[in-house]
Amino acid sequence: MPHKLPFRVVYVSSQDEHFPATELNHHHPGTKGWISTRFCSYPQQLILSLEAKASFRKIQLLCHQYLIASKIEFFVGDTPDDEMEHFKNARYTRLGYVALSDNQATEYKARELKSVHIDASGSYIQLFLYKNHPNNLNLYSQVGIVAINLIGDFIDKNGQSDSDDSPVGLFRYVILF
Repeated sequence: MPHKLPFRVVYVSSQDEHFPATELNHHHPGTKGWISTRFCSYPQQLILSLEAKASFRKIQLLCHQYLIASKIEFFVGDTPDDEMEHFKNARYTRLGYVALSDNQATEYKARELKSVHIDASGSYIQLFLYKNHPNNLNLYSQVGIVAINLIGDFIDKNGQSDSDDSPVGLFRYVILF
């Protein structure tokens, strides 16, 4: 059955000292999330590493209410069998991108949740966040993500997933999620 996959941030191009990328590893009601440095260069890059290869079904991003990227591009990566397992050795495949609202309609009070349905496998997810939407609250041209969920199944050495694709298992996933 697809489930939330644990990950850790292994690379970030910049981070505000009060909002480090490690905030994305484990989120809870008090999570502050990640914010780029002030006046950072674009695109900003984040790489997430999983403990094992996984089959991804969905990526969920909860974006900051006013530190909003104009778009986010997604890649999945995997290390070739003959190379050491490391995000720098991974080969990344582009999955696509999502455009984000400038949030002006909500007066920058609502956070946008993006759910991206994918069918890909790998050990890494790479995100590129493009230039921020300008607004009066974002004085330092930053971008931020409050939380990330990766939904899918781990894959064993034989390429088999730990998924329960029975109708009951899928129904249970829909109800619990």
